[in-house]
Amino acid sequence: MFRRFLVSAALLGCALIAPAAVALPASAATGSWTVSKTHYTIYFDGGYATMLFNKPVTSLPNNGQITSTTVQVAPYTNGRTTETITICYQKLYTATDYLCTTPVSITGNTTFSVSAFNGLDPKGTVTVRHTLSGGTYPATGVGVQDTVTVNYQY
Repeated sequence: MFRRFLVSAALLGCALIAPAAVALPASAATGSWTVSKTHYTIYFDGGYATMLFNKPVTSLPNNGQITSTTVQVAPYTNGRTTETITICYQKLYTATDYLCTTPVSITGNTTFSVSAFNGLDPKGTVTVRHTLSGGTYPATGVGVQDTVTVNYQY
C-alpha cells in the first residue's frame, strides 16, 4: 500500500506541475487592409504611372508580419499594344523600392498573389506600376481601379 501511495503521489505531482511546464501553442491575431485607387493619367507612349497603397500607420499593430498580398489590376483603355505591371514593396518611412516583382504583361483584369512580401511589415507601402506602349495619349484612368489587400498577423 505504501508503494501505491508513492506512485500515486508522484503521478499527482507530475499532473500538478506539467500544465505549468508545458508551452501551449500561441495563436497569433490576424488582420488585413484593402485599398483601391483610380489609375493616374499616363501622358506619353512608354510612360508609366505608379499608384501607392497603404494604411495610416496608427491604424495597424506593431510587430505585424505580412502573410499574403493580393493585387487586382485593371488595364488602361487607351488601345495600348502592351501593358506591363510591376508590384513593389517600400519599407515604412521610405520612398525607395525595397523588393519588386518581375514586370508581367497583362491584357485584361488580372489578380496577382505576391508571396515575396510575406514576413515584411504591413505598415509598408505596396506600389503598382503600369507601363504602357502604343495606343493614344493621354491615357486616363477614369473609372479604372487597382486594389491591394494585405493580410497580416501580429
